[in-house]
Amino acid sequence: MANRLSVRYEPVHTTEQEGLEVVSVPPPPVLDKPFQVLPNTPAYSQPIPVHTQQYSYNGPPPPIDYRFSQFGQQGYPGGGDNGGYAGGHPQFNGGAVPPAKPERKIWGLKRWVFIAIVIAVIVIIAAAVGGGVGGSLASKSNKSSTSPDSSQTTSAPPTSTTNEVPTSTTSSPPLLATPGTFASVKSSTSGQDDYNSITYFFQDTNTPDIYMWTIIRGQDWVQIGKLDGLNPPPRPNSTFAAVQAPDDDTISLFYVADNGTLFDVTGTGTDTDWRMGFLAPRTNYGVLVAEDSGIAAIWWGIKDMNGPGYSIRIYYVDSAASRVRELAFDANKSPQWFVTDQPLETCLPTAKIAIAHLPPNETSTLMETAHLFYQDRNGNLRHYAGYDGSWSLDNAETISQSTLPSGAYLASTIYVNAASNYTLHVWFLDVTSRLSVLTGLGKSIRLDPNFQNVGTFEARELVSSVTSEYISNGEVPGGSLGAVGWVEGGEQVRIYYQANSVRNDNKNGAVEIAGTLGWASKILEVEML
Repeated sequence: MANRLSVRYEPVHTTEQEGLEVVSVPPPPVLDKPFQVLPNTPAYSQPIPVHTQQYSYNGPPPPIDYRFSQFGQQGYPGGGDNGGYAGGHPQFNGGAVPPAKPERKIWGLKRWVFIAIVIAVIVIIAAAVGGGVGGSLASKSNKSSTSPDSSQTTSAPPTSTTNEVPTSTTSSPPLLATPGTFASVKSSTSGQDDYNSITYFFQDTNTPDIYMWTIIRGQDWVQIGKLDGLNPPPRPNSTFAAVQAPDDDTISLFYVADNGTLFDVTGTGTDTDWRMGFLAPRTNYGVLVAEDSGIAAIWWGIKDMNGPGYSIRIYYVDSAASRVRELAFDANKSPQWFVTDQPLETCLPTAKIAIAHLPPNETSTLMETAHLFYQDRNGNLRHYAGYDGSWSLDNAETISQSTLPSGAYLASTIYVNAASNYTLHVWFLDVTSRLSVLTGLGKSIRLDPNFQNVGTFEARELVSSVTSEYISNGEVPGGSLGAVGWVEGGEQVRIYYQANSVRNDNKNGAVEIAGTLGWASKILEVEML
């Protein structure tokens, strides 16, 4: 293999420089000592800066002065004055290179090698001595601590506390949700006013968290837990509404975010993982609900067997106009979510809204009726009936049989029984937190044009005073009642609201009022999950 010598030069801007000439090199003398041979492999060559050139010497290598150990750091002998080539490294231009001083050695070793060995030996000796002294002191300390003093009597060893956890002298009870705002739904069979399950929701007071309880027919109540997936979270102490259509496990929950925008989320009564819907984005986040007001929602129409099922109607207080608005969902229209132009009334800015729905039969929307209840600007209780999706002020009335506190919690139910002219109930809390009921008739004038649909409400009745002791009316600004009703050997109704913890041994819970032939109450205490 031919020997190769690489020479590294400083960068130049061009190879065509004036004054450059090639100097002939005499034949190399015979070397007394062989020089190091560089492999002809790029990996072993010296690194070359960008824009430099590398020259290889063809033929036998030139003579090398062994006083220098690095090839790239010496001048390349050219003329007789030992001057470097023009363009070479600056430190080698301009004359002969001075001889290097001989390197000093100690005991045949280079000075830096000898010094490194001495330092390493000193460190090892110091570590050994330190370890021995430390071990001796530790041993003495251990013996001193384990040997009893001669002036003391031997006693039993202390109890080990390795696994003990220090306990606080004062303990606080676990934080449990405090029921505030309520909503409730029931699952049913299409064409029947029955119930297969009941689900009620409550919002924890002063927090956005919403909890769910479910009872399946023939079983007991189960606390399912806190709903997940509500993003953005609901506004604390705000009313929300829920809808569950017949033959459907899915529940739609409608709530208000902190900025007042109405959102929807869907899930089932047996799972806490819920999923956000499209109400807000498809209404351009423009449905803004008045603070501390209420929401009501119902399923609507005939089930679309080839589509998503039933339509939906939501009633809320418009924050800008303090007016009741109707928001509709219809999968067969575009857009699917839209605010209708129904002539609903102005109302109290903090009015709660309740609705009772008389469903249509299985083949026609004839006799489908919605009964709205809310407080007008003067705080009076208003009843507004809508038939087959149409509203007229001719079917609105003021119920003067009772005075409601401003922003009173409301709920309503209807008894789906033609023989009773579809008994209609309005549930509310009076100024003394007593659960009260107003009873009227909810028959459809489309089914019976001669039916007098206004002026049917009777005087207020009080629900059992015993059950009212649990009510904490007014503690939650946006509070509301939950209510469901169905037919089973007569009229059945269930009402849900917050329990007064003082009356409930300071325990957080919800109250269920059951109305059949009489009244019965049950406390559903909030549990730790």
